[in-house]
Amino acid sequence: MSSKPSTPSFLSAAGNSRHVRYFAYAFFAAALLICLHIFGPSIGSLSLHHGQEPDAAVQSDVPIPEPQVERNYSIPNHLHLLYALKDEGSNFNFQFKNYLCLYGAVRVWEPEKIYFHTNAGPEAIDRARSGAGGKWSQMILNHPGIIINHVELQTHAGNGMEITGMEARSDFARAKVLQEYGGYYIDFDVHALRDIRPLLKSGYKAIIGIEFGGLINLGVVFTAARSLFIDQWVTGMNAAFDGGYVTHSNFVGTKIRQHLEGQGDELLVVSQTTFHPVDWTNEGRHELWVNHDFDDGTFTNNLENHRDGDPLPSFEHEYRELEQYRWDAEGQEYLRPAWANWNWRRSYMVHAFRNHGAHNYEHISPRYVLERRSEYARMVYPWVWEMYRDGIVSIHDDYLGKQSA
Repeated sequence: MSSKPSTPSFLSAAGNSRHVRYFAYAFFAAALLICLHIFGPSIGSLSLHHGQEPDAAVQSDVPIPEPQVERNYSIPNHLHLLYALKDEGSNFNFQFKNYLCLYGAVRVWEPEKIYFHTNAGPEAIDRARSGAGGKWSQMILNHPGIIINHVELQTHAGNGMEITGMEARSDFARAKVLQEYGGYYIDFDVHALRDIRPLLKSGYKAIIGIEFGGLINLGVVFTAARSLFIDQWVTGMNAAFDGGYVTHSNFVGTKIRQHLEGQGDELLVVSQTTFHPVDWTNEGRHELWVNHDFDDGTFTNNLENHRDGDPLPSFEHEYRELEQYRWDAEGQEYLRPAWANWNWRRSYMVHAFRNHGAHNYEHISPRYVLERRSEYARMVYPWVWEMYRDGIVSIHDDYLGKQSA
């Protein structure tokens, strides 16, 4: 049978316990008097009751700082897409290029959240999900994990001018959601090519790119919530709006760049090649979209003698990363057909704007990409090849999602 541990003698006697307490009280009182004597002015300036204002003399001696609020300025891996309807009850009319935009962004960037911002009402969204707006609208609105966020479109700028154009109303909505949520916004004609996560980890609070001609293009915007860039854009666009197409967007963005670029980690501005490599002249757009055909046999249509459902080559050797290659290594040249001039590996994405007007070509369809006869088709072929392999698309799907002959 084990015995209980003995109680220390200084705790067993009540008298001794009282002496200990009296000694502790005396020691504490003496220490308090010493502290008040030495630090009295400082302590007096801080010992305020709730709601009590310090007098002017105390304020001048010991200023009381404003409370510091921790703000997270990192750019989250959140994808933002936006589509505004002129009539909130009308149907969505997405094309294949729009679904390809979403598919590629999810495939390459693996966003943690996918936001789809729209002013459409619940009935319009339900119709799109049921297929009333075509195959591509149905696939976008039913995409796994998509978060549909209703937005109210701004009708007047802060300067009082009415905003009538849908493009401008979308610009204002885009800026507001980025200011609130943070992440990256891309227009529905931007296609992912390389992983952007290194950019997200760069430490910058906002990242934007230059377009052909030298202006900032805000069809692609990376920003932390409430960064200086996005706050200044929201303020600037409301002040500068004049009804023009880019006054409130690209012009304001370019002025903000002149102010913020080089200010620590506030803003990173990347080259035209990074986000917006296309030259918007007729010649530049023609080079991106035109289909090539050579009679000398050096190049053939990828779908020649092909039946829908038959396997297609992946051309993986052309898309393999070149990280291990030296600039002077023999036989390590960038692989491409003889007619291809653009090394799209240098770009994180491409803003494929204004695809109309190129010769011998109408619209972006699965067939147009899978034929692989243009710079654009070569660029996005891996994602459409995957869709074809997985049965998501057919070579008979047209650009509106209908079946062609």
